[in-house]
Order: sequence, then structure tokens, then C-alpha cells
Amino acid sequence: MRLLLLALLFINITALSQPAEYVCPPCNRSCDNVIHSRPGTCPDCHMTLVLKTDLQFKNLTAAEFCERINTNPAVVLLDVRSAGEFNDTDWGKTYGHFKNAININIDELEKRLGELAKYKDREILVYCSHSVRSPRAAMLLNQHGFKHVSNLAGGVSTLRPKQDECLKKNFVVH
Repeated sequence: MRLLLLALLFINITALSQPAEYVCPPCNRSCDNVIHSRPGTCPDCHMTLVLKTDLQFKNLTAAEFCERINTNPAVVLLDVRSAGEFNDTDWGKTYGHFKNAININIDELEKRLGELAKYKDREILVYCSHSVRSPRAAMLLNQHGFKHVSNLAGGVSTLRPKQDECLKKNFVVH
């Protein structure tokens, strides 16, 4: 028992002596890869720094993203673009969307987390158009207890749905 207590004390002291690492919330700029030793604001993009441990999501290539959709029928697809981008009623190029995706704009996501609570233990694949908003969404989900979150690196703007069989089956082109 005494050895167990000493081991736990050592682990706690070691954890306390490790300096915290802070990073820029994902914004798809070079500052995403800079480690800071204290809280504050990113000097490049001016976003409030977060603990590096809050970034627990994975970035997936288009092929990996499609593979997850095909191998996990219970996967939840979350599109964090505007409703106009999702439904192709917005001006400009909207690219398309994954079939059966839930559309919650990144600006509304924190207020609407309750709608996703039933999916907390399921795999969630998040995407947007260029992978600027979706990493922020993935981080927000992680911070609220969603553990199985992945992001489509590059966003739907990088997809080639007319050339990829998986995308032909799972993606609606606008």
C-alpha cells in the first residue's frame, strides 16, 4: 500500500513538473504548429491559445474519410458550413456534401451541442469546405466530451467525386 501511495505521489509530482503546452486553435495557418509555454493570444492569428491536450482529434485524408464511412455504418457526418453552402443556395462554389450529413454551422455549434449529445460515444467525422472551420469544430467537440472525432483534412474542396468510387456513392455534388 505504501509503495502504491509513493508511486501515485511520484506520478502527480512528475505531471505537475511538466510544463503545460499551449497551441493556437486550428486555423489552418502555420501558427497551428507552434508550441507556447503559457496561455495568451497567438501572435499570428490573434486567437486565444488552448491547451495542446485539448486537440485530440485526427486529421484524415479523403481516402481515409471515405474508408471510415464505408466500414462504420454508425458514423456521424457533421458538416459545419453554412446552410447555404450545404444546400447549394449560397453564392459561389459550394462543392457538395456527404449523404446523411448533419449540417450545423460552426457559429452555432456550441449552442447546439445538445443535438449531438446522443452521438457522444459514436465516431464523428467533421468537415467543411477548406478545413478551416472543421478543425475548430473537432476541438470544440473534444472539449465537450466527444472522444471519437476526426476531421477531413483539406475539406470538400479537395475531393474529386467524379473520379473516386467511394465518393460517387457517398457524396452529393452541387
